[in-house]
Amino acid sequence: MAELLLIDPNTMTDTTILGGNVDFDKYRFCVLDTQLRVVEPLLGTELYDKIKTDFEAGTLDGLYLEMFNDYIKPILKFSSVASYLEIASYMVDNGGIFKHAPENKEQVAVSEVSGLVQKYNGISDMFIIRFEKWIRRNLLPEYKTSQDEVNAVQNLRTKMGWKL
Repeated sequence: MAELLLIDPNTMTDTTILGGNVDFDKYRFCVLDTQLRVVEPLLGTELYDKIKTDFEAGTLDGLYLEMFNDYIKPILKFSSVASYLEIASYMVDNGGIFKHAPENKEQVAVSEVSGLVQKYNGISDMFIIRFEKWIRRNLLPEYKTSQDEVNAVQNLRTKMGWKL
């Protein structure tokens, strides 16, 4: 069974550096990885599961909808783009690992790509910090800093290394 993704391709291409002609299948795994590696630990499993269930049912409302639109989507979007930018020019197939080199275009230097990755991780971090402040003012019953499986940790480190 395919994992539910909390963001759609149009959101990614309409509001980030990703062009509309980038095949969603090329970065779908980055979105899923960000959901599991960034968003779930931030929310904790119980709140993450509630958001997923309500999102799938179309019943997100109130504080949950506010949290989703104002924090979860931006964190997911910008962190996923940062992850994809790191590997976008590479392809793995039966013949090995290849680097794309399109005609009539100049390859971007690794340092420039690193700058873009840092920029998008920085934007994601800004929303993580804002979420931390928001969740302290808007206590949700499913948000627990200690629970089974994945915990919403108080000392979460952002992708840029900031400790909250």
